[in-house]
Amino acid sequence: MFRHIKRILVVDEEAELRRSIIRHLRRNGFVMDSAFGDEDARRKITTSRKIGLPFDLVIRIFLGHHPAGIDFIDWIHRRHPKISVVIISGLGNSDWIASVLNPKTDGYARNPLTPEELMAAINCLEDKLLACRAPDVPDNLFLEIHENSHGPLLTKKEAFPQKAQNHLL
Repeated sequence: MFRHIKRILVVDEEAELRRSIIRHLRRNGFVMDSAFGDEDARRKITTSRKIGLPFDLVIRIFLGHHPAGIDFIDWIHRRHPKISVVIISGLGNSDWIASVLNPKTDGYARNPLTPEELMAAINCLEDKLLACRAPDVPDNLFLEIHENSHGPLLTKKEAFPQKAQNHLL
């Protein structure tokens, strides 16, 4: 079913939430792993790449402001550019999220979200990755963040390239 997303790492300090997400995504056919925080995740990402089984997606959960988490996402983008990132956050201001995500390869979902909404976000990201690799799709196809939405962003919108940093796919 999924061509680009098969192996997923869930990163959060709360074990119960990690287990819940992993249980659901495993039922949907993904190969799953979890990390307790960013340092644990860095080790797992580095090791998985060394053994030839790199992660395709990292789901990072932010339940509060987490500056170190932003550094972690930047580290992924610099050292592992083929790994997509989905941020799950219940924080009201999504401007900081748009500033750290790559609009072509990353995504965002608002917390709380249902298992169906999480799957919709991953499906949306898969579609975005397929579109990025298609030669005839314009680079300015984005999914816009809706401040009032409690689920993943699912609305497609043409965006001007100079405003790309304010939109997520």
